[in-house]
Order: sequence, then C-alpha cells, then structure tokens
Amino acid sequence: MNDTPRIRPRAKWTTYLYLATWGYMLYGLGSATPYLRSDLRLSAFEAGLHASALAVGVLAAGATADAIGRRIGPSRLLDLSVLYFAVAAVLITVAPVVPVSLFGAFLLGLGGGTLVTQVNLQLSRFGQAQSRILLSQANAVTMLAAAGAPMAIGLAASLGNAWRLAIIAPLIWMVALTALRPRDPGSAIEEHAPKARLPRAYWIAWLLLVLGVSMEFSFVYWGSTMVILRTGISTAEATMLASLFVFGMLVVRVVAGAGAGSGRSPLTLLVAGMVAAIIGAGLTWLSPTPILSGLGLFVGGCGVSIQWPLGVTVAMHSAGAAQLQASARATFGSGLAILIAPAMLGLAGDAFGVTAAWPIIIAFAVCDLGVAAVAFRFASGASIGESPQSRITAAS
Repeated sequence: MNDTPRIRPRAKWTTYLYLATWGYMLYGLGSATPYLRSDLRLSAFEAGLHASALAVGVLAAGATADAIGRRIGPSRLLDLSVLYFAVAAVLITVAPVVPVSLFGAFLLGLGGGTLVTQVNLQLSRFGQAQSRILLSQANAVTMLAAAGAPMAIGLAASLGNAWRLAIIAPLIWMVALTALRPRDPGSAIEEHAPKARLPRAYWIAWLLLVLGVSMEFSFVYWGSTMVILRTGISTAEATMLASLFVFGMLVVRVVAGAGAGSGRSPLTLLVAGMVAAIIGAGLTWLSPTPILSGLGLFVGGCGVSIQWPLGVTVAMHSAGAAQLQASARATFGSGLAILIAPAMLGLAGDAFGVTAAWPIIIAFAVCDLGVAAVAFRFASGASIGESPQSRITAAS
C-alpha cells in the first residue's frame, strides 16, 4: 500500500500560479529597467544595480526565511512574501529616485526568495518521484509567465508609457490567490520546531544546485554576447537567438513535468543534463555560424533546465526533518549563484575577453560532475534522496 501523500489539485495550481507571478515579476523587472533608466535618468551602472539588489534580496530570504517560518509557520510565510511583492511593486513604479527603486528591487527578491522557500517546502513533502514532477511542472509554468513579461511590459509601454501598469497588475492576481488559496494544515509541519543540523549529504546536493544555477544564469546573462562575438550578427538578432536557450529549458521542463524519466535516478538525470550543458556551451563557444550558436544555446538550455528542479528534489530529500531550513538554504544558494556567477564571468571577460572567459560555464559543469560523483557514493547508502517522511519516522 502506498501511503505517500498526494497534493490536491486546487493547492497544486494555486502554488503554480504564485510561482508564475514571481517569474513574471522577475523577468518584468529586467524588461522595466530601461524605462526606469529613462524616467529616473540613471547611468548604466545604476540601472544594472537593480539586478544586484534583487539577488541580494533572494540571499536575504534564504538567510532568514527558516527562522521566520519557524516563528509564524510556512503558511503565513507565504502571506509575508505577498506583502513583500506588493510593497516592491509600488516602490518600483512610483520611485522618484534610484534608492527607492533599488529598495523595491531588493524587496522583490526578498518576496521571490521567501515564496520559493515555502513552495519548495510544500512540494517536497511528497514522494521523491512526485516531488520532482511537481517541481518541474511548477518551473515550466513559471517560465511561461516569465516569457510573457517582456511582451506585456512592452505593450503597456507603447500605450502612452504605461509600463507601470504591467508591474502593478500582478498585485491584483496575488491578492486574489491569497484570499482563495486552500489552507493546508500539513504545511505547518515545522512551525515552532527547533533548528536542526543539516546532514553532509544535503550540502553535497546543495553544491549540485548552486553549480547548476550558476550555469543557467551565466548562459542567460552572457549567451547573446557570446553569439555576437563569435558570429558577428546584430544585438537584436543575437537577443532573438538567445531565446532558444529559454525555449530549450521550457521544453525539457514540460517533458519532465509530464513524468518522463520519473523512473530514473535524479542523480543520473542531473549528470545527463550537465553533459548536455557542456555540449551546448562548447557549441556556443566554438560556433562560427548563427545556426550552430542557436543549436548550442538550445542544447545548453535543455541541459541546464533540470538542474534546479532535480537539485531541489535531491537536496530536500536529503535533509531529513529539517525541511524548512533546507528549503531556505537552497534559496540562499540560488541567490548566491545569481549574484556571483554572471559577475565572475563578467570580471574575467573584462580581463581576458568574453570569448576567453566563456569556458567558466564549462568549468561549472565539470565541477558539478565531480560533486555528482561524490553524491553517487552517498546515494548508494540512501543518504541522498531518502524521503523526509522516512527520516522523520526514523528520528521518532
């Protein structure tokens, strides 16, 4: 008899829609930054600080969400993330000076990181195979919404520079979701629980996750630049070609969300993804033609796509009873990767040229393969991938 809990459809889709709103706001900030720059007369450096402020907000969420969650419970933690989103959207849209908009970007990252922490906790309460399907589906829905953000903001901006409406509009949606979402008593599993020590197996899985996110955002930030340098096409053409990376991510997450590969070890799938990322990065680096560059970006997107949902699954199911703390540290790790990895490639690009710096992405993947080899050792003893329910039962 299978006693693994099942998520209710209404709770599942409510969770997905919350994440979709975060994806929209995340990509929406990037799309809105040029308009902020124009309205506030910002330098390129000041405009770029908004992405850094958002990443710092995600880091802050990862550092604090578990402590706050133990005090107020994961359900109220989700309500808190909605409050962060609301204040962030208002500050970004009404900001008279750059410190206000930067604080809005920070709160947006804080809200998104807090939301992701709660969602990872909720979706990882189920069996490992189901959890990774749920996380893949959630990330696919998030990417669909994220892809629509530039179009929505561009359309709003064309209607009398009304881009602010496209930033504020999601608040109505989030408030409605908060009012209508089912309250799950099981989500309060760690409320008032003492802080537990995360096992070594978790930190190995955490490294897999951080390196995977580092690859993803290095591609996102520098992929189009690499295509321009290797092929000589225009910036607009390279930007359009770079969308193949996002498309590759979306395709694989949709396929994974449909249950493909659910019978295979998550570590095996992670390794396959790393190999695909190496191939994609190599093609993008060496390609003299837009066609091969596009193929490289697509293959790289396919490989990178599974690193986050599978990395979270492996990490959460290696954490034992410390699920809230594990989710918060996973959020912290992703924020760290977003803040550092693209900047590392950028610094190397300034020193040696972007073409010479691009193999850093391949180095991330090679390091990830090394960590995966260590993870396989732990997996053989059921230290990685063991369900949180069995750990809790054993502990009791």
